[in-house]
Amino acid sequence: MGGETDRPPTIRDIARIAQVSAGAVSLALNNKPGVSDETRQRIADVAASVGWKANVAARALSSSKAGAIGLVLARPRASVDAERFYFQFICGVESVLTAHDHALVLQMVDDVSEELDVLQAWRGQRRVDAAILVDPRQDDPRPERLRQLRMPFVTVGSHLPGGGAVLIDDSAMLRAAVDHLAERGRRRVAYVSGYGNLQHTHRRQQAFLRRGEELGITTCLSNPTDYSERSGAEETRRLLTQTEPPDGFIFDNEMLTLGGLSSVVGLGLRIPQDLSFLSLEDSPVCRVVTPQITAFLRDPALLGAAAATLLIEGGEQLPDRVEQLDAPQLAVRASTG
Repeated sequence: MGGETDRPPTIRDIARIAQVSAGAVSLALNNKPGVSDETRQRIADVAASVGWKANVAARALSSSKAGAIGLVLARPRASVDAERFYFQFICGVESVLTAHDHALVLQMVDDVSEELDVLQAWRGQRRVDAAILVDPRQDDPRPERLRQLRMPFVTVGSHLPGGGAVLIDDSAMLRAAVDHLAERGRRRVAYVSGYGNLQHTHRRQQAFLRRGEELGITTCLSNPTDYSERSGAEETRRLLTQTEPPDGFIFDNEMLTLGGLSSVVGLGLRIPQDLSFLSLEDSPVCRVVTPQITAFLRDPALLGAAAATLLIEGGEQLPDRVEQLDAPQLAVRASTG
């Protein structure tokens, strides 16, 4: 395997071949409880077949004084509370860190300036050995500060200079969403997105507009939102009360979608007869409302586990490595007919 990819096999490679989680591989290879004997043997066999060897740098990180990874969520608390994404993401991080006897140090702040202060304080106090960065911004100031602090980091969502990255193809997801609505006969589609200064928001918006132009359908963007149900309701109502309202909607997450549903009901419109709804994030909410919401099946825990694995495998000298996860699949439900 190393010859095919020009890099040594990793825990994620073994997990993929053995069809188990990265956390299970970590437990098995570190002789820790939590996996069955059969699974442990299967993982050991796969590890041997691909020539896996324990990363010396990873051991250095595991033996560091802090034994912890830092994660700061720089969003208003109402935004974080509304999303299921971060709960599952953190569970994925924890699954890998626990297997390596590491802890997660978590804090919520209002903006990136506060996040930088927290990361600098943690580093100065030797509370964390490395950091996971989420919500990459345009002109993001964090990579430069972390290089100054000599703190290894992995970014989720974009590849920022100086660190590793875990990516999903946002552009492909938006193209697939627009294609799906166009195939259902929708000719004027709106995209209700989150914060406008996030890199993934910009990529999604550009892919949405380009695909609409290629297909010859009208596209319109919402004002930036805070990902909450309230903001989803407000933007959906605003767009639906325009002179030429959309007949299809794409929402960044399930909470925006739920807010949009409340506005549709208030305006006396019907889904999918009058318009179609599609969410870029799936959740139980999407499956219990009527009609059920078409959504992309994305597991935030996989993102978290991949980010933690890159940090553990990288050690104190993190390579400039990118992990590209598989594109999420679209679950077609009643909201798009």
